[in-house]
Amino acid sequence: MSVVAIREVTPQLGKEEKVENRIKRAADIVSKHGAQTRLWKVAVGQGVGDYVMMSMYDSFSKGATAFQSFSSDPDMIALNKERGADPAAELRGPNIYRMAYGTPTTPPRPILVQRLYHMPRKNLASALALAPELDKLMQTQDVSIGVGVPIVAEDHEMIGIVYRFNSMDHWGKTLDAMVDNQEFTALVEKANALGTIKSSRILVSM
Repeated sequence: MSVVAIREVTPQLGKEEKVENRIKRAADIVSKHGAQTRLWKVAVGQGVGDYVMMSMYDSFSKGATAFQSFSSDPDMIALNKERGADPAAELRGPNIYRMAYGTPTTPPRPILVQRLYHMPRKNLASALALAPELDKLMQTQDVSIGVGVPIVAEDHEMIGIVYRFNSMDHWGKTLDAMVDNQEFTALVEKANALGTIKSSRILVSM
């Protein structure tokens, strides 16, 4: 099982450098306490310019232990005081998700595409049943996928589909191949019968 805590940061105009410095420091602190942490910047789509920190754990218990530990770390306390005294961004999260299908790649792929669906809870099992079929299809393009579901989050009627690419060129070539792929189109239609896509974005590794 893979548990992911996601924090999203929208910088104030002109304060991007300060925000980037702070989120890198936060990632270093969290990593000291047992998280596998990855940083991203939204390049295209919903939330362009936002920073995203993903902290991953093997279990909820390990995540809970790490959260308590890094929250009391003097460096984290000092960083939070700095943020309070000199605000530079809007912080959202952490929101906690379980990877219901697939796990993050090691080493990480540099490009992520996230597609977020409104998904009624009654349709969740049926939606997850489509994941192996999508995985098999995307493997033909060397694309790794994952499906995340909320555990503690703002929205519990959603799922997130993650596509992991080797480069922007890889993303573009895969998109060209999938647009006219009838098998992929049929799969998307099945998903659309269960839920509604609400947003999508491309994240670039920092």
